[in-house]
Amino acid sequence: MAKGGWRAVQGAGVFALALVLAACATPAPRDAGAPAPDATERAVDEDPAQEERDAPEPERDPTPGAALQLAQQAESARQAGDTARAEQRLERALRIAPRDAGLWHQMAALRLEQGRHEQAERLAERSLRLAGGTDRELGLKNWRVILAAREALGDAAGAEDAREAIRRLEADVV
Repeated sequence: MAKGGWRAVQGAGVFALALVLAACATPAPRDAGAPAPDATERAVDEDPAQEERDAPEPERDPTPGAALQLAQQAESARQAGDTARAEQRLERALRIAPRDAGLWHQMAALRLEQGRHEQAERLAERSLRLAGGTDRELGLKNWRVILAAREALGDAAGAEDAREAIRRLEADVV
């Protein structure tokens, strides 16, 4: 075999070996607790209908203490008028406990206060789904956020639906 032909065979062999190794390679494991870089943004802006299809049962595990502490810090910041800090604390809490309906409600209420009505409505709806109808008081709070958001958006029919849901829940809560 000519010298140039042998090099071509070697080059093809090296290339084939590289392809095989690349196909067998697995990515380095991530820290199990670390979210993807934009996980919070995705979590807040996901399509609610897709989450409903993907979500199995509502989580029943207690919320970790770190998430509860962050939620308290967020509420303190909100009361002090620092909505940016409140938002940052809630986003961290949601990374720790992404299936906590109360945290999603707290974020929805903050979004409503910030005038981000569409997002407030979506987040309150997510909180309702995660609660799974087991917490009527939280359900009432969420429907009140939804009502305010829909009224601010000029959605009269949607606001009336929210009022009806509130009436039903108020009749059930004693």
